[in-house]
Amino acid sequence: MLKTDWVQYFLPAIELLLRGVDPYQSVYIVNPPWTFFMLAPVGLLPHSLAVVIGAVLPVLALVYAAWKVRKPYLIAIVGLTFPFIYLCVYGNLDWMVLLGVLGANSLSPFLLTVKPQAGALVLVSLLGRLKGKSWQAYARVFGPFLVIGSLLLLLFPGFMGYLTTFNVRLAEVATFSLFPYTLPLVPPLLWLAYRRADPLYGTLASLCISPYFLFWSVVPTLFLIASRNWKWGIIANLLTWVVVALVLLDVITFQF
Repeated sequence: MLKTDWVQYFLPAIELLLRGVDPYQSVYIVNPPWTFFMLAPVGLLPHSLAVVIGAVLPVLALVYAAWKVRKPYLIAIVGLTFPFIYLCVYGNLDWMVLLGVLGANSLSPFLLTVKPQAGALVLVSLLGRLKGKSWQAYARVFGPFLVIGSLLLLLFPGFMGYLTTFNVRLAEVATFSLFPYTLPLVPPLLWLAYRRADPLYGTLASLCISPYFLFWSVVPTLFLIASRNWKWGIIANLLTWVVVALVLLDVITFQF
């Protein structure tokens, strides 16, 4: 069996959580604890089915996202990009961020922070959407996250422990990040995210500020680009395959 991220890390973390065991004591995971509470129903499935579902969930998320924005062609444009295929094969969780960019509700902050490098700064665009509204509107969107998120961080201190040592992993793994050269782009992107209440600028800012991300973390950005303009979406699709070609030709140093 292919040792995917889903099989090695995420599914074991879900199963441990359902047994009442702190997954951060046994599995090296750098996703916040609410990630595995949201995914907990998967752990109730037969193990053989739960293994397969890791590849299915990204597809279901993409289909739902395309239906939500009423643009079914996004299934083909985004689904045929290399990062999305890569995401499905390894069963990673950036599809949860994709769901998070679709609206501004109490679940959005939880979804956007599952993979911070893919879309945590979309939270700034949520603030832009709420600009001028009552404090109750802010409380509805951010209140549950602040309360439940804080509680879970206290209950699972291992997560913060992993984050503080994450710089060790940076020296051991490949990354698509151009950090710190992309840092100057972050302030204008955040300004645009807030001013225009546009999640696309938030996902771009998240990628630019992160010292580490893999190719599949661009999936929410690809979706937002294609949703805005299908022609740019096709261009972005083709560019992902150009990157793959450059990697295979050793022009870009990276190992998939």
